[in-house]
Amino acid sequence: MHNAPRCIVVSVVFATMLLFVTPDPAWSRQNSELPELVVMSAVSDNPQSLISSMRPLADYVEKKLAPLGVKNVEILIAENTEQMIRFIRDGRVDWITETAYSAALLEKRAGAEIALRKWKQGVASYRSILFVRKDSGIESLDQIIDRSVAFQHPGSTTGYFVPRSVFQNLGMPLKSLRSVREKAMPGFVNYVFSGGEYNSAQWVHKGLVSAAVLSNLDWQRDDIVPASIKQDLKVIYTSPPLPRALELLRSDLDPRIKAVITETLLAAHEDPQASEALHAYHGTFRFDRLDSASIQALGEIRKSLGNGPVPAAGAP
Repeated sequence: MHNAPRCIVVSVVFATMLLFVTPDPAWSRQNSELPELVVMSAVSDNPQSLISSMRPLADYVEKKLAPLGVKNVEILIAENTEQMIRFIRDGRVDWITETAYSAALLEKRAGAEIALRKWKQGVASYRSILFVRKDSGIESLDQIIDRSVAFQHPGSTTGYFVPRSVFQNLGMPLKSLRSVREKAMPGFVNYVFSGGEYNSAQWVHKGLVSAAVLSNLDWQRDDIVPASIKQDLKVIYTSPPLPRALELLRSDLDPRIKAVITETLLAAHEDPQASEALHAYHGTFRFDRLDSASIQALGEIRKSLGNGPVPAAGAP
């Protein structure tokens, strides 16, 4: 029996391997000359959960893009903001959902365009608040110097980036502490990450830190700030409103695709067929264009970015 030609054997092996390979949307995108694929993206350390929430809206928009020749809207999750920046620069993603600070950073460093505001969980905007114990004697931000404050985590917009920028704009230097047990250094706003909203409230109430930061939405939740401890706390600072969440588009995406995505999202709340997709997408009530307050807030964020820290992941 004659041996099969080597090229045929290699071809058969390669074809067999392809049966077990899951297509990578980025690979498909880079090897397609036609706009047949649109890639939706976000930053998360829990990709499977996020993909489940994004998939229904991706499918809905996919149908609207079909007349343009788009066959698929796929989802690609970035591990962190730096990876998202690379994805955008490399043309691997087209449509991104993010919080305000991360969105402004993607705009600055990757050329993404902020397109729409998302009413996440039915809310268009929210604020950052800083609170202390009523018996602390602290009445204003300048009294936080020499003391400790609990930020939420490195990826939080209202729980880290907003208050950090406020202190920096006031000329108040910050110093990171390793834990609440580390002694605060004089002359600094000493900060420590609590890891969660509930921890932040409890740490202030127990006197482990002098102050903490939450969003106004979390401040109103009894499971985060129970009435039994809220009675001992007071708010000494409330930030201007920030857009709750934003949708961005890659700047060099085909203009026709941009237009369809934008108009589809703007009209989605009026389409009964989109209701389930919107609900799955972080309880989105609707999408709209940025109002004057949102534009002003983004302007302040752009000023504060400078060479500051990069958000670790999209977060409230």
